Amino acid sequence: MSMLRAGLVSLGFIVALPAVALAAGAVKTYSDLVNKLVSIMGIGSIVLVTLGFAAYFYGMSANILQFSSESGVEKRKAFFFWGIIILFVMLSIPGILRLLGRTLFTNPSAPSQQQQLAPGQQRT
Repeated sequence: MSMLRAGLVSLGFIVALPAVALAAGAVKTYSDLVNKLVSIMGIGSIVLVTLGFAAYFYGMSANILQFSSESGVEKRKAFFFWGIIILFVMLSIPGILRLLGRTLFTNPSAPSQQQQLAPGQQRT
């Protein structure tokens, strides 16, 4: 157990070292902090979606060879079905959040993208 703990601590130091070395580019305002956190969360979500796809395709490839056998058919069907549903939800969440953000947290007096005119275009 101590070997695992030592490995995790050393991995933590290796991961944290670039943050300490690049501290000169630290955030100075609250909006900089929020923008930095949003960019980190964006990268994290891409990593999670990629890992989700990899896990789904690994499970699919491991189960497809045994698809003709009668044992565990319902379990395999549930894996395929719920895997598709989960991947759909993972890919839909950014769009849903963007829709909610634009619906709830935008200025109603500001022109929307549909109301903006191209250069030289006149309102009819």
